[in-house]
Amino acid sequence: MSLLDLQTSRLRAAPWQDLADAELADLFAPKVVQWLPAGFQSPADEAARRVFLQAVSQQAEVIALRSLAGQGIGLVILSSPEDGGATRNLGYLFAESAWGQGLAGELIAGLQACFSGSGVTLSGGVMQENAASARVLEKAGFTPQPAGAETVYSWHAGS
Repeated sequence: MSLLDLQTSRLRAAPWQDLADAELADLFAPKVVQWLPAGFQSPADEAARRVFLQAVSQQAEVIALRSLAGQGIGLVILSSPEDGGATRNLGYLFAESAWGQGLAGELIAGLQACFSGSGVTLSGGVMQENAASARVLEKAGFTPQPAGAETVYSWHAGS
């Protein structure tokens, strides 16, 4: 499955390259990326953000998430399985304007539906301070495993 096929009742996948400058700025706002890896916090302008996402796209599938109104409100990053394995590392973020609406849970449920029966394991690290993301993954049936300053959450799609 391609992430560009992802669709839920309120979210539509789109190429990240189609995000407007203002949408991209909202997705890289300091409050949005505060618990993400350092690379997300360093791009200072639109060009640097696009260079960063292009580099990430060389190692993983990156898509934008659009609301039903067409606004770019999120990003999803899903790694390719390594060495023929079935684990795919998942990362996602939403613009602050989209917080508190249940969209993260809807996204995770949509991904679980897409991968159901595939044998894939979705895995994502959450910094301990990011309680909201931890709750979303736990509620969706992901299993936590402490790993230093973060907790790695995993969900297996079964075969």
